[in-house]
Amino acid sequence: MRPSAPLFDALAAEYDEHFAVAHRAAYDDLAWERLAALLPECPGLVLDAGCGVGRWAERLVGRGHRVIGIEPAPAMARAARERDLGERFELVEGGMEDVELEAQADVTMAMGSLQYTRDPEAAVARLAGWTRPGGHVLVLVDSLVALTLELLRAGKREEALERLRTHQGVWRLDGQSAELHLLHRERLEAAFTAAGLREVRSSGLLVGASVDGREQLAQALETDTEARLASERELMEFPLLADLGKQLLVKGQAP
Repeated sequence: MRPSAPLFDALAAEYDEHFAVAHRAAYDDLAWERLAALLPECPGLVLDAGCGVGRWAERLVGRGHRVIGIEPAPAMARAARERDLGERFELVEGGMEDVELEAQADVTMAMGSLQYTRDPEAAVARLAGWTRPGGHVLVLVDSLVALTLELLRAGKREEALERLRTHQGVWRLDGQSAELHLLHRERLEAAFTAAGLREVRSSGLLVGASVDGREQLAQALETDTEARLASERELMEFPLLADLGKQLLVKGQAP
């Protein structure tokens, strides 16, 4: 796997603005709703693996929780420190597959970062190991199925078939690129179960992207945000549709 740190370092200065785009803001909000429902009473401990510039940490600290952030990209880590989140935020520089922690978190999450690890199954096992009994693990990744449908819709049949064959993708931005695993519900749920997690459940965020196309979904979100989000929340309740979500969200509970 080509390291993702150089690409994320290049993106660090404008990473908050990256999520101002309609569809990213939408899946961000939907994911936050699911995360918020898992949080304990304050002050809980949340471990944010791949914390980036501290976007999630800022929300969590604002609610009174303690956060341990893990981040391998130096510029991202620097931006997280510059957010000045106070003593309730601790930053550990390194990858989630490499750092050594003794945390027992109430919630351990990897929001958009698991797909860049060398071995997603091994990374899920580490996330589970950092979670206290009864706590939750929450992972958000790009969906292999949704991306394949998007490529087919765009007439990129050969690329779509290559993604299906290899389960690998490449994100290119401003001359930088990063390789990533393209994951699906069955594989992630199996990884959660193998890690000893129970009550495993998957949800698709923005199933409408596979139905209507990303551009049409973005237009609908801009025209009537609340109505479209309400529709997407209903679709999220059906695990069978999870792979159709532009983003795939999987949660499990530590025994």
